[in-house]
Amino acid sequence: MISPLDPSNLRKRIVELDDRRRDLLAQLLRPSPMVIGYLYKMRRRCGSPRCKCSRGELHSSWYLSRRQEGRTKLTYVGRVVPQWLGERVGRYRQYQKRLAAMRKMDAEISRLLNQLRDEKVQTLEQATKRR
Repeated sequence: MISPLDPSNLRKRIVELDDRRRDLLAQLLRPSPMVIGYLYKMRRRCGSPRCKCSRGELHSSWYLSRRQEGRTKLTYVGRVVPQWLGERVGRYRQYQKRLAAMRKMDAEISRLLNQLRDEKVQTLEQATKRR
């Protein structure tokens, strides 16, 4: 059985990750139009005693939530989310997920490269004994 620290296995895994990373990078380099934020549906009562919401059927409306200057900002969208907005917010979320995946791959590649390096690193004493 080959050890997981085997340099050949490490190189293969690094190359596999790098191939996947290149595919991901190609997708990230050509983004479609996006809108920053996340869509949230809020439900509430209007306060009128004769309204359907007083019987439990709450009013619903959509808001776009985003960070701005360190604070969360909500912007009213309406009772229905326009299709173009839903698509662009979805693209933003997908883009963010791909960025996170790329960072994770970069960290794994770095860890594996360090492991590969550590297989060959010696102290001066070790190097002079093996000469």
